[in-house]
Amino acid sequence: MAGGPAGSDILRLQNSFADLMLVVGLDENTGLIPEKSGMEPSGVMDQLFLLKFEPQVLSAVSSNTMMHFFPHPRQDFEYPLRQLDSKQHMFLKSANAYQTLDSIPKSKFNRAMHQSRLNTRSTSVTPGSISRHMSIRRPYSSMKKSIHVPNLASSQQFPVSDEVIKSIQFFCFPDDLQIKKDNTEPSVHFLVLTDIHGNKTYATCISFYRPYVIEKEYDGSLIPHLDLSRDDSTTNACTSSDMLHCYIPVCCVLISKCPYFETMKESLSYMVHLIQTGCEDMYTYIKLFAHRLTMTPTPPPGRVAIEFCIQEMSFIINPSQEAEKQVIDIPLYLPFLIFPPEEILRIIAAILVENRIVFIASNYALLTIIMESFLNFILPFEWKYTYVPILSSKSLELLEAPGTFMMGCHSKYKQEVNQVEGLVVVDIDVGSLSINPEIGEDTRSSRSSEYDSMEDMADIPDIPEGAAKLFLNVCHKAKFQFDLVDTKRPSHFNLNAERVFRRRKIQALNDFIVSGCLELMVNLFRSVMTETRVEFKRFNKQAYLDSKSGGEKSFYEKVMKTSMFKKFLKDRINDKTDYWVKLEVKTRPQTKTSESGPCVPNRRPQLRKQPSIAIIPVTPDLSQNSPVFRVPDLGDKVIVYLKETIRLLSAAVQKSQHFQERASYIYLLGMFYLACNKLKAALENFISLASLDVQILPKKVVTEICQQIEESELQDLVSQPGNQALHDLLGVTGAETVYQSHRRFEEPIDLPDKDLYYDDFVECVSVMEMTSDTDTIGRLFRALIPSQIHQNFIDQETFAAFTHCWKENSKQCLNLGINDADLLEAECVLKVSSLCKTDFGTGRVALTDRRLCFVKDICSELKDITRLSQIAELEKKTMSMLSFFKQVKVLRIKGVDGIRFTAWLKEERDDFCLLIEEMWAGKIVSDSTKDIHAIQKAAQNVLLVDALLQSGLDEETAHHGNREEAARQLCFYRKYREEGHHNVPEETKEVLQNRIDPNYGERERKTVHALLYTPGVPEHSISPRLWVGLGDGKIKVYNASQWLLESEFVQTKQSVQSNRKKYEAHGCTCLVAVDKRHVWAGSYGIFIIDIETIRSNKTLMDHQEIVMDIVSIDDGRYAFTASINGIIMKWDVQKLTQAQPPIRLENVKDLRSIKYYQNHIWCGTWQKILKLEESGRILQELDFTVVDPKFRPVEMDCFLILKAERPDEKDEIWAGCRREGQIIVWDIDGTVPTHSIKLDCRGISDMVIQTRRIWAGSKDGRIYLINSDTKKPFRILLAHDDAVRSLCNANDRYILSGSGSSDGKIAIWTPNDMRTESGTYMGI
Repeated sequence: MAGGPAGSDILRLQNSFADLMLVVGLDENTGLIPEKSGMEPSGVMDQLFLLKFEPQVLSAVSSNTMMHFFPHPRQDFEYPLRQLDSKQHMFLKSANAYQTLDSIPKSKFNRAMHQSRLNTRSTSVTPGSISRHMSIRRPYSSMKKSIHVPNLASSQQFPVSDEVIKSIQFFCFPDDLQIKKDNTEPSVHFLVLTDIHGNKTYATCISFYRPYVIEKEYDGSLIPHLDLSRDDSTTNACTSSDMLHCYIPVCCVLISKCPYFETMKESLSYMVHLIQTGCEDMYTYIKLFAHRLTMTPTPPPGRVAIEFCIQEMSFIINPSQEAEKQVIDIPLYLPFLIFPPEEILRIIAAILVENRIVFIASNYALLTIIMESFLNFILPFEWKYTYVPILSSKSLELLEAPGTFMMGCHSKYKQEVNQVEGLVVVDIDVGSLSINPEIGEDTRSSRSSEYDSMEDMADIPDIPEGAAKLFLNVCHKAKFQFDLVDTKRPSHFNLNAERVFRRRKIQALNDFIVSGCLELMVNLFRSVMTETRVEFKRFNKQAYLDSKSGGEKSFYEKVMKTSMFKKFLKDRINDKTDYWVKLEVKTRPQTKTSESGPCVPNRRPQLRKQPSIAIIPVTPDLSQNSPVFRVPDLGDKVIVYLKETIRLLSAAVQKSQHFQERASYIYLLGMFYLACNKLKAALENFISLASLDVQILPKKVVTEICQQIEESELQDLVSQPGNQALHDLLGVTGAETVYQSHRRFEEPIDLPDKDLYYDDFVECVSVMEMTSDTDTIGRLFRALIPSQIHQNFIDQETFAAFTHCWKENSKQCLNLGINDADLLEAECVLKVSSLCKTDFGTGRVALTDRRLCFVKDICSELKDITRLSQIAELEKKTMSMLSFFKQVKVLRIKGVDGIRFTAWLKEERDDFCLLIEEMWAGKIVSDSTKDIHAIQKAAQNVLLVDALLQSGLDEETAHHGNREEAARQLCFYRKYREEGHHNVPEETKEVLQNRIDPNYGERERKTVHALLYTPGVPEHSISPRLWVGLGDGKIKVYNASQWLLESEFVQTKQSVQSNRKKYEAHGCTCLVAVDKRHVWAGSYGIFIIDIETIRSNKTLMDHQEIVMDIVSIDDGRYAFTASINGIIMKWDVQKLTQAQPPIRLENVKDLRSIKYYQNHIWCGTWQKILKLEESGRILQELDFTVVDPKFRPVEMDCFLILKAERPDEKDEIWAGCRREGQIIVWDIDGTVPTHSIKLDCRGISDMVIQTRRIWAGSKDGRIYLINSDTKKPFRILLAHDDAVRSLCNANDRYILSGSGSSDGKIAIWTPNDMRTESGTYMGI
């Protein structure tokens, strides 16, 4: 944990704005010691303004400790300011326990004492001594027993590592410290300091000059002392040989964990402004500002900014907009003013391919700002190599270091920079990029300078054209000029108002530029997602490169070798949800949506032009304004400040109207409780934060709190309602372990060197992309093991032969020489015969997933034989060749139009015929059952059957003896058709539009528990979507226009711990769109999913049992949630807080569903239906009085409320019985059933209303369409092979049904054209 242990008694913030302030320079205590040793004092006096001096660390200030290091290290006990009583003050003074700078002699009368101090001081202060002295105990800590000193820390851990401050004094004065004759304006520059572990800290340095008088003593020594009487307006002060007036620089360095460069610059500038009004008060102001800045918090990522005041001057600390990104507090538009757009793209390309880059400028402050800007441009790529924005004059030799780096130095060293071979030099002053030539002894005379230049320029590949063109628009609009914006605005005479307006302008333009750069990175690397297999942690590197054209390929080949790309790829393979993924999902072209069906591996590779999409606004928006939390004044007692801040934050939590604001306040509240050493209160707030926004949860802090808090307190927290998932939030794993492969995710897939048991076989077949369907893999596993051999593994030789044949067939199909124009869109070649005689001449017969083709020999001309849907019969014959009197096996294909085609396939006839039969059967099944995946699955079967047949010819394979039988066993659709399972009743076929299989690729088929349709949002490029909740907790999202899979993630499977028992969630039980932006998913907890990005980082864990149903009311302002144990909660959707106390239904343990109708809550249990007021008072009960033939009480599984169509009719309650084919109907205000509808089924599992028709799903897989007026079923749909578990009305456009695990599919029904019981069509 940064800054110290969570449980220490130090009143210090973990998220402080600043960690440390250093004062670097020279003063009366250090003396004047030039870098060049051995000079006489008289020589120093004569060359004072020409010499360079070694700067020293004078003081270091943290949140509660201040150390001075000259003339000897000592702690300043007047920091931080406290109100000690007189007894404590006298004790400290009498013990000589502290000294301050006020006691330092500054006049001629104390020269002897001053000289002795100079003689005893050390020549420099090491980083170790600084951190050691900053961590020492206070001298009065031992007197705690007798005298209570409130809020004084017993120890302090130094907040910055030794590596950070190792050479900081030289970076404070990169051009060396020099004494000036005249006063000079203060200057600012910025540092980025990296320790040995790669952790970065950020520093802002402000240098200013203080007037000194240097006097020469009779012994020749030089004594400087502060010139308090100096008037800066009289610069030509008299000097003598023994006295010299001068200005000595001092640099104040503010160090922070966050890159708040501009805010640190503002605060330091104001501090220097105050110091220059009275130089003798310098350390007073340093104490004031250091204490304020180190005790001010930084806001978490989100919407809330922090405001603090120092001497009536206010400062704003803005939050980062994304949890995974650091804050941006620099003007990002400066590179666009300096560089032409083409040069900006070249610099970005140079960084992406990890060149050795040096930035040069005549302004040190520009170096860090420009370099940091470019690192922000390439996010989420992160620079992982040496990064030194400012090189001092003493560290220029680093430019010749081997390896990759990014450095910056002053332009006066340009000549030295140009001598280093192979450097990419970015000249900020000129706005250009150049590459230093690499001239070797063996090639210097053989290459012309022009050729050298052309070859070197090729080291930086061009950004792909599509993405580059869109980014040029960003470059054009980012040339922001303040004067253009200010022309219509009146002049401001209020300094604070002007500062606020300027900050808002810069923030708005930064947001515009960040969006444009992120759009560039998404457009560049969008297709990475296409070749990534998250479930197997694999990335198909070769296929990714093959999809790029020649010019683009060079760029991607170089980028893919970099460590930045490998880190980016690792995040994608680990399914990390960051800002890049959110924008990629948001802008994903619908035509490129990933398929939900199987992938046919030998599809002809065609160069895919990666789409580039622009979504950034045309102009920056200056109207955005974040809420601001103002921290109270610090005062002289830290504990009072902390308690007051906690009070203000608690009030802000209660008043906040938006959950994101509330999350920020809760985060800050937890940090301030932690600063007060109240670990339990801090942990409670962090647990609440996890339910609102888990992405900003400080997991490292929470983990350390859990390690230090008392075990009893931790158990009390875990046992409280809503806190059971604490271990999951911290990433604590239970007994279950997830298998992780240690191989690299981009390395080639090698054949296993051992026999394969089933689990190993599943992984190999899936990773090699042969198939991911669990049922198909099981059939293949059994086919490769002969029935007469009793073994449960596939031997290594058999699998190697099978894989070899599978790959060889793929190569043969790809090398067939067919022009892409001759193939249909997305058509793939599955099998090619040997050269043979046909009715079309000599050539080859090719089977694709659409048709049979003839490929003419030599010229590879393609000619249609027949479409799969047009095949009428396949006839195997034996015919004699007249010229040779030889019997030859032929295959005759007869079309529905009577045309016949004959191919003399000889010995491969039977195998080829079997492949055609499987593909033909897949087409028939697809057309009959409307299963859009059947054709792709049949195509995969063809590839596997062919590999099985060919490998079976090898006598060493296990299935050699029965290869034909094994192949027929693998032909699933051929057998499915022969058994007649594809025959669907005509009335079902008329309504059935499509089937999709959300369980494809899963190890086990799961029940479709919940279905939800959300309409599209054209203005946000969001298509209509189908949300599918499965029994294992997975939620799959489909594009409802094309029924293709858009996203898949596990959000609802959580382990909960209650009363020391651990239960696993039953998956996703319900899905509800509570408003236009969010979907709530119920399970053990409520998971809130953003519709735009299809990601969730908010969870409500207040229910102790599984959440069964959710309803949204008041246009999405409120939502009711119900758990199985009878608890109903009302939520404020914006705040994500409970809007009223929970409703508790007594003696209810089986609450199944709830409805909200006419300002009342209707609750359905297995035994009754209850009508409640919103307060929870029961108004009505509907009991089941019907008894089945076996004298068992009838239980309800579902119910709905049917609104009356005419004024003289009454609303009705329809309830489906759980174990009987019966629907019971009540009037809404009655207590006795009015109708009982008998259905021939085992029970009703779900019902949905479509206009005046009731769709009732049954336990045996049928759907009954019931006329609500006559109360009679008029149509029966054969929907599924298992119970209908969920039904969904998609705005009357579709009715969707999901089934139990044995079937596990979704049927899409079109309800617009359906016959009534009289046979006439009824339309909507």
